[in-house]
Amino acid sequence: MKKYWFALKSHIYVDFKEENMLLYDTWHGNRIESTVDNAVTLIRQMYEPVNLGVVPVDENMFSEPQIGEFVEAVIHQNMGDLIDVEKCPVKPVRLVPILNLQKDIEKYKGDENKMAFYEKDLGKYLLELNLYVNSACDEACRHCDSFCKQVRCCTANGHKEELSVDSLERLFEQIRYLPINSINILGGDISKYTYLNELKQLAVSYSKELRYYCHYKNYKKYLLTDFGKVELLITFPIDKGIFWEVCLSGDKEQFKWHYIIENEVQADWAEKLIEEFGIDMEDCDFIPFYTGSNLDFFKKNVFLDKEDIFLKTFHMREIFKNQKLNSNFFGGLYVLPDGVVKADMNAPAIGNVQKDNILDIIQNELISNTAWRLVRDSQPCDRCIYQFICPPLSNYEEAIGQTNLCHVKNLNLINK
Repeated sequence: MKKYWFALKSHIYVDFKEENMLLYDTWHGNRIESTVDNAVTLIRQMYEPVNLGVVPVDENMFSEPQIGEFVEAVIHQNMGDLIDVEKCPVKPVRLVPILNLQKDIEKYKGDENKMAFYEKDLGKYLLELNLYVNSACDEACRHCDSFCKQVRCCTANGHKEELSVDSLERLFEQIRYLPINSINILGGDISKYTYLNELKQLAVSYSKELRYYCHYKNYKKYLLTDFGKVELLITFPIDKGIFWEVCLSGDKEQFKWHYIIENEVQADWAEKLIEEFGIDMEDCDFIPFYTGSNLDFFKKNVFLDKEDIFLKTFHMREIFKNQKLNSNFFGGLYVLPDGVVKADMNAPAIGNVQKDNILDIIQNELISNTAWRLVRDSQPCDRCIYQFICPPLSNYEEAIGQTNLCHVKNLNLINK
């Protein structure tokens, strides 16, 4: 009776969920899914430490149609190997991919010595800084208080608060040597910010690039384009007169145009505007916005099905990353006009730049995890074999009240 060593290639990602199993080729994007008990058991055995990624099989096993077809599929898709025992009598070793993060904050919490080692690198975790410099605005956008909770967008309130120049100077000095080079500036209406010139001078002095996120109705050419890049926010309904004035400013080739879309009608309007005003489509993006009453629009255009999930090939590093951090939120901080700092606009405060050092704020987020390390560990995602292949959680899940924005695992929606 012929005997073999059976092993998966080291670049094959494996996940088990209840009776389901996924084998995913992180080099080529091929996958095998199985609910066959013997096949699942066979692969589970490979992951037992004593087996070192290799299990013995024989011809008798292949006589079982389901297990034989499974092994044949693995070999045919070049996702594993069958090694003749006669040619290789000594059992080989195959490294199986298992995440073992050496600098895992969960391992360090509560250990002062290890945390001291971790603190040496805190600055490198700040990847994006968003400054809400003021909250004053004369416009009255319909969803003003909600846009910023789903997308990077301006927002206003009646308090007319401003980020003080002292807070600005203190913050820029603290990030002087951090690797972040670009800072996003938002309001309110940025052009109403009392210390706009001081902000520009600080950016020059500290060699930081500014990106101004402003509503197209608040765009002021000579206040924003002399230093920095402009990210225009377009909401509906459109005031074509003001929109035309912005286009005539002569700067439209330097803009990024962000259309915040609630439905197909608005998407059509945006496409017509782009064509009518000669805007380069490559400089535009359409950003869905959940209003509380457009769930069908999201189901059609945002929710994923299985084919959407696997449109690209995921490398092992990406899959492992999704198990430990959220790439939508990780590294981002939002500073509000009163100095309050959040890791996400839906998250609780983690500090205040008026009294806290930026490194202490970063450490607080790493430990408390209000946003940066939120992963898909809730139902139904934690029971799905695509759990860490799917995109990470976003603010849309928070807005809609559903943990999975897909058609793979169905939950009763919470209507808001």
